[in-house]
Amino acid sequence: MDTTHELDPAPLEAVGRAASTKGTADAALLLAAAGVPVFPCVQGSTRPLLPSGPGTASSDLDRVDSWWSRYPATNVAIPTGAASGLDVVEIYADRSRSGISAVRLAMRAGLLPRPGLAISTPAGGLHLLFPHSPQTAQPSWDAPRPGLSFHGDGGHILLPPSLVLRADGVVARSQLVGPGNAFTGPVHAGALRRLVDPAAAQNGRPALAPTTAPRPGQRRGHTADPRPVSPAGAPPMFRPDPGGPGRRPSEVVSL
Repeated sequence: MDTTHELDPAPLEAVGRAASTKGTADAALLLAAAGVPVFPCVQGSTRPLLPSGPGTASSDLDRVDSWWSRYPATNVAIPTGAASGLDVVEIYADRSRSGISAVRLAMRAGLLPRPGLAISTPAGGLHLLFPHSPQTAQPSWDAPRPGLSFHGDGGHILLPPSLVLRADGVVARSQLVGPGNAFTGPVHAGALRRLVDPAAAQNGRPALAPTTAPRPGQRRGHTADPRPVSPAGAPPMFRPDPGGPGRRPSEVVSL
């Protein structure tokens, strides 16, 4: 699947720039201006603010501006796969060592390049971002045993500078880890799953159910405007995390 010459670097570049903004409103507008559809999540949470969740994602600047003007403290998220031009491999926080080992094995096997960007999640895990290959449909899947999941078509992730209230009462942030890599490439998601979770692949265990259903002819990032769900009732945020790596494993730096 050598499609590097066809990959669009703009989504990765936009995420890298958005991560350095002062707030999620600025990040959302920057991403939308670059053509990356976004949607808001409830303040301090990964729960979508809007009824259709990732299905409402848009890159229309007026729509995005209206969302964050009305709810300025909401988190920012994007759909993954063809919708945004980004595929993501997630390493679980509670299986970080086995997950990193699986990623290194996949890299040695040529199934996974060095990621274009790495983002530490508020839970203490890691999101590895790669450009999406436009000629390859790759649905999301989950591999609990090695501690990995793939967010492709039908998936979504939270982006920096979002903040999440963890179960331990700490408000932790989503943040970039290290510099970007301009020489990255696409993920071989099917082959990666067969390598790290062969039993599931052989037994035909289905991939994760899509959270969005693409419509024929739908333009990336443009959807019907839904009615927002009120964020009232979201838990108060306290004990802020100053942005340290939290439970992010030290091995991340050597990927």
